[in-house]
Amino acid sequence: MKKLNQGFITLSITSILLIVALAYSLSSYRGVFYQIKVAKNEVEARQAHWKAEGGLECGYSHMIANDDKGIPTTLNSDCSWMGLSSLQASASDASVLVAQSGSTKVSKALKFSAAAVNGAIKSTSNLVIFGSTEVSPPDPGKLNKDSEYECVTAVVSNYMIATGINNKGVGTHIPKPSADFDNSYDCAASHKTSSTTKSGIWQDSEDNFVKTNVLEDFQRIKELNPFKDRFGYERNEWQEVRDHKQYGFLQYTMTGSDVDCVKKFLPDLKKGVPNAVWITGSCQMNDTSLNALKNLQSKNKGTYLFLMMHNGVVAIEGSGTIEGVMFQFNDGFTPDVKHWDSFDTTIKAIVYNHGGPTNFDSLLQTIYGVDTDARLATYLQSGSFKFTGGMAFDTQGQIALFNNSLNLQYNSDIDNAFDFSFPPTWKKGTWNDF
Repeated sequence: MKKLNQGFITLSITSILLIVALAYSLSSYRGVFYQIKVAKNEVEARQAHWKAEGGLECGYSHMIANDDKGIPTTLNSDCSWMGLSSLQASASDASVLVAQSGSTKVSKALKFSAAAVNGAIKSTSNLVIFGSTEVSPPDPGKLNKDSEYECVTAVVSNYMIATGINNKGVGTHIPKPSADFDNSYDCAASHKTSSTTKSGIWQDSEDNFVKTNVLEDFQRIKELNPFKDRFGYERNEWQEVRDHKQYGFLQYTMTGSDVDCVKKFLPDLKKGVPNAVWITGSCQMNDTSLNALKNLQSKNKGTYLFLMMHNGVVAIEGSGTIEGVMFQFNDGFTPDVKHWDSFDTTIKAIVYNHGGPTNFDSLLQTIYGVDTDARLATYLQSGSFKFTGGMAFDTQGQIALFNNSLNLQYNSDIDNAFDFSFPPTWKKGTWNDF
């Protein structure tokens, strides 16, 4: 009996040990199973992440191939073979592409070329024109439902004033604004200013910007950004534009009292093709230099000129036509009377007028309401002279003076000869590319 009890005790202890061992084994198994499940989830999450990143690259490739200027709505179907949940622009930012695979979202911002703003002249400078403004033709803009062009002469961020404006339209008796332009239609009456009195855009007595004797061919866009509109880069990124290999700017720096910029770049122009020139510093173009430039263009068709004037004052004195675009851009440049000291006597006579009243005083008084010194201008043009590819000023409230009229003859073929657009690129710093 004693032996039977001992066997029972031994068997019981053994059973208990086995049960404990089994319980431990089951517990360990659950832990191992949990770890396997976690690992599987992590693998699936990483697969979804990389699948979403692949979706971004697929969408980007489609945008590159189609030269898209924004994120299209068709990317998810274009990349359907990837089986993404979605591939589209962010609802809060149209420049951010979002790819979703299951519950995983990956996004990255893109940089696109800016959409162009219409206008024969675009300016954040305050335009002050002593004399009439003649436009023949303006930028035709778009054709409306009544088969009339919504022509655009000028777009400014603040002030423009002239002693008269005559928009001659885009009809059959006017030079075409492009070779393929249908000039059987003219500007709409609402977009064709004709005024013989003081005209433009400035503030009234209650500081509201109002149009005076101008129609819809003159526009004010408070947030106008000609630099970004042209190049797709912010103003403080100007060095990237200047040094962009694709743009190919010929670069020159004016030093000391030397302001004859044409003498510097004229020998380097490639004949028969568009040339982009970047001038840093002040520049003067008088009759002599203008004639040299006009002669080169007349003898070598297609030698168009994109002339960027950066951080200086600019004076153009003479008549005629330059086939090209003029762009003045000042960033961190403060005008001073002394900046005009190295210019021709005739230029200084217009700006200084020996300390007495200038032709611009009455116009300046109208838009500013107080006495403003014309010598603090950063641009002066005197004479019947024009750039046929249009003009742009981005000097943030500085003054551009036109003495004895402003002539605009817009040709989009010349303007479009300078393509500073670029394919969409990933915006640095919006993902893992720091």
